[in-house]
Amino acid sequence: MTQVPSPQLTLPDGVELVPGRGGLPAVRIDLPGCTGEVYLQGAHVTSWRPAGGDVLWVSEAAVFRTGKAIRGGVPICFPWFAGGVDGTSTPAHGFARITEWNLVGATVDDRSVELKLALTDTVDTRAMWPHSFAAEYGVRMGRDELCLTLAVTNTGDEAFTFEEALHSYFAVRDIRQVRVEGLEGASYLNTVPGEDAGPHVQDDPIGFTGETDRTYQGTTATAVIRDGDRTVTVARDGSASAVVWNPWVAKSAAMSDFGDDEWTGMLCVETANAKADAVTLEPGAEHTMTARITEVDHGQEALIGSS
Repeated sequence: MTQVPSPQLTLPDGVELVPGRGGLPAVRIDLPGCTGEVYLQGAHVTSWRPAGGDVLWVSEAAVFRTGKAIRGGVPICFPWFAGGVDGTSTPAHGFARITEWNLVGATVDDRSVELKLALTDTVDTRAMWPHSFAAEYGVRMGRDELCLTLAVTNTGDEAFTFEEALHSYFAVRDIRQVRVEGLEGASYLNTVPGEDAGPHVQDDPIGFTGETDRTYQGTTATAVIRDGDRTVTVARDGSASAVVWNPWVAKSAAMSDFGDDEWTGMLCVETANAKADAVTLEPGAEHTMTARITEVDHGQEALIGSS
C-alpha cells in the first residue's frame, strides 16, 4: 500500500511529493544549495547534488517498480544484510528497502532540508521477521553534507538481533583509478566467490583490480574515497562494519538491473552493522546509526581560488 505524508504535515517550499519513475511516490528537493530525491519505497535516497554532478550513482538499468529494490542511491538494508547471519534470510538485504515508508516530517532552513520517514512492523513484516519494531530515518541534505540517520527501537517484549546497512553507491570517474583510505589496519571478510574468505587485514589503501566485496568488522573508521582531484568522505557513528563493493565485469553482466559497462563508474562504501557486528536490542531499547557524507572537488576549489 502506498504511504502518504501525514495529513498534518505541510511540506515547506523546495520540497514536493511527486510521482517518480515508475509512478512510485518520491520527494523532490530543490533548494539554492542542493537538489535531491528520496523515494518513499525503501526511504531510498536516489540523488544528492550539492553542486555539479550527482554524488550518488544510480544504474541506467535500475527498475522502479513496487516491491523491487532500486539499483543505486542509498538502499536501507534491514533487518538483515545479504542473506542474514546464517545466509538463509529472504529477501536479500531485508524488507526495508522494498517496503513503503511513511513521510512524517519535513523542515528547511537556510542550509539544508531534513526529512523524517518511519516504518513499523506489520503482519507482512512479522511473517518474514517475527519482531515488533519502530524505525525512523532522518535524511538531511544541503550544500555541505548528506547526513543519514537510522534509529531502530525494539517495541516488543523480547530481545532481538538485527543487521543493518546504508548501502551507499557513489559515482566515480573510473574505479580502476580510485583509492579508499581510512580502513588500513582493519580486519575484513572477503565474500567474492572462489576467493579466500579470510579474515584478512587491510594493510594499505584499497585499490581495485577486480571484483571486490569486503565486509570490514569492528571498525568505526572514516572512509575516504580518492577519485582524482575529488574526495568523498564517509564518516560513521553507531556503525562497527564498513562494506566496500564493486562487481567488476562478469557480475555486472549477470545482473539485469545493472548495465554491463557501468562498473567503471560506481563504488559502494557502506555504513553497516553486519555479521559479527549485528546489534542486539532489549525491549524498549534503541540503536542509532549515522552516515555523514561530504564531497570536495579540489579542482573546482582551485578554479574558485584563481578567479
